[in-house]
Amino acid sequence: MPPFLGVVLLGSFARGEADDLSDVDFIVYAAEGDFEAAWEQRHRLHPADASCWDYPRPPGDRDVAGHRWLTTDFVLFDGLIATPSGTRLADPMHVLIGDEALSHQIVKREPITAEEQHRRKDEITLHEVEELYGQLKLALRAHRQ
Repeated sequence: MPPFLGVVLLGSFARGEADDLSDVDFIVYAAEGDFEAAWEQRHRLHPADASCWDYPRPPGDRDVAGHRWLTTDFVLFDGLIATPSGTRLADPMHVLIGDEALSHQIVKREPITAEEQHRRKDEITLHEVEELYGQLKLALRAHRQ
């Protein structure tokens, strides 16, 4: 429904490597020029009882910002709201909702290297809930081993 164009799935689910502790990585796209309207309606994307938080737009003119939520059954939805020109994506990705035109508008890039991931890890301070959720996932995975 407008102003949203579609949803693209990323991360472990897109790679086919997800498990019961995996978060759901995705981007909800808005049409060029409709970012502000989509951002205002971001809470339509999740249940009312979810705990949610935002990450602001980066400096500059890119139409992208983070909106994440944790469901009451502890599933983290790690999302972005963006316009096609506001992001660059590497494969694998899957268009879940939207027509073929959306997949042609997405700007492609090469995957981020481990070195680049390490360099960028301090760019964003994680929300307290997301930080604790990450620690819980690590502890559960360690316990399973």
